[in-house]
Amino acid sequence: MRAIQDEVRRSLTKYALLPVLFLGVVGLVLIGASWQYYVAGLSEERREVAAEVIDNEIRDYEARASYVAGLGLHPADLRAVGADRAALYAYLYHEVNITHDGTSFFLLDGDQVVLSNVGGLPPYLLPLGQSWGILRRLSRTPHDAGVEFVLRPDGLQDLVIGQAIVSEAGSVEGYILFVTPAEYLRRNISSPQLDFVLEDSFGNVCLQTGSDYASGLHKLFPELHGSVQRLVRVHLDYYYVTSQVLVKGDFRLYTVMPVTDLLHRYAIGLLVLLGVLAIFIPILLISIQRESRARVQAIAQEEGRAMAMSEVRRLESQFNPHFLFNTLENIKFMVRLDPEAAQRMLMDLSKLLRYSIKGRDRLVDLAEDLAYTHSYIEIQKYRFGKRLIYEEEIPEEVLDCRVPRLIGQPVIENAIRYGASADGIIRVQVQAERQSGLLVLRVKDWGQGLPPERLRELRQMLAEGADSSVHTGIYNIHRRLQLMYGDGYGLTIECPAEGGTLVCLTLPWEKEGYDASSRDRRG
Repeated sequence: MRAIQDEVRRSLTKYALLPVLFLGVVGLVLIGASWQYYVAGLSEERREVAAEVIDNEIRDYEARASYVAGLGLHPADLRAVGADRAALYAYLYHEVNITHDGTSFFLLDGDQVVLSNVGGLPPYLLPLGQSWGILRRLSRTPHDAGVEFVLRPDGLQDLVIGQAIVSEAGSVEGYILFVTPAEYLRRNISSPQLDFVLEDSFGNVCLQTGSDYASGLHKLFPELHGSVQRLVRVHLDYYYVTSQVLVKGDFRLYTVMPVTDLLHRYAIGLLVLLGVLAIFIPILLISIQRESRARVQAIAQEEGRAMAMSEVRRLESQFNPHFLFNTLENIKFMVRLDPEAAQRMLMDLSKLLRYSIKGRDRLVDLAEDLAYTHSYIEIQKYRFGKRLIYEEEIPEEVLDCRVPRLIGQPVIENAIRYGASADGIIRVQVQAERQSGLLVLRVKDWGQGLPPERLRELRQMLAEGADSSVHTGIYNIHRRLQLMYGDGYGLTIECPAEGGTLVCLTLPWEKEGYDASSRDRRG
């Protein structure tokens, strides 16, 4: 039984606990998927879009600068108003206005502005000179476009793209510059979910959106510098940082997503999940323990019920072999002496045997059971003749009470076998009455009775359930009644003062429709 309980517990644990753990794993997977989609995936997607915006901006104005530088112009010749000046101005003005990005252009002759769409240079670009940042770089590589961010007084940095104008002799005659305001770039790469930081090759922050991630020297926080895809802690906050190098220019673009609140929510969710599991799993284990015990008890009860019914069937099918042997012996002699009597005995025995093995209806009316009992009495009368006196006192009101098949026959058989008086007369009386919801059957003989010691042994046999080879019929009846109805029912034996033996059978008072296997047993 312990093995069955362990097996039931394992099955319940498998089919009840595993789904709970599965839900926990699903929760962790959902957290991971949420992180991958809303943090890592979003950062990757937004960064690629922003990088493309900045790369396209640089590439477009590098192409325009290269075009102007390749026209073979002489900036000094464009100071006066003329057709060449008007044509170049129209081209440049059209190019910077077609993008609607607020870009300004400047055509320089050395350190002087020859042509511009905004008049003069902004103050933060002054003073000009060959030593000025981008002009120095353009002079060193006159045939290549240059890209640089220039700091404004308000802390923002404009994007400056230009190229040197080289004469046929190879000398630098001027420069073409395009200046894109920082506001345009910030507006086109901004995202509500994360921030962007653009860093040059010297570690200087050129452009950023959202929060400030640069120190007082315009240097990117060291915790963020060089991060590709990782979680970074700055002071008490956490950020998810990704980066990539831009195709044009020596720049690295970072995406910085604040994830402190998200991590707190994840932590709270995990704590809640762990708390639920910590509470639910013990409850589930206790429930599994109880359920396993209940199922094992149910199995045990069902097994006990099956064993009881099996034993009932076994007891029902038992017939005293002495009765069968004596009956067959009598039939053998009666065939020669009285063939008609032998035929009637065979018919009575056939009815009785067929009735004893009829397993469909376990309960029958008392009237039906008595009718087949009469067949038994008729057989016995052929054996004992007038020595056997059989009497019945059965009220009509009890004839339709439901009783087990052949419930009284073994008791009557026992009375006939042991109930002969001193003069050899066998008198057996059967009575039935209803008492407070019970049916009481009494079988009495007027024999010599039982010695006190033997009576005590029989009562002990019935009380302790010890079978007896001498009174098997009495024990079987008692056992059947207790198996079918419970310990409150059964058989008792008495030896009245007037002599003989009295056997009482106590059964529940039941009518048609009663099922003995579904009755609650009395204790």
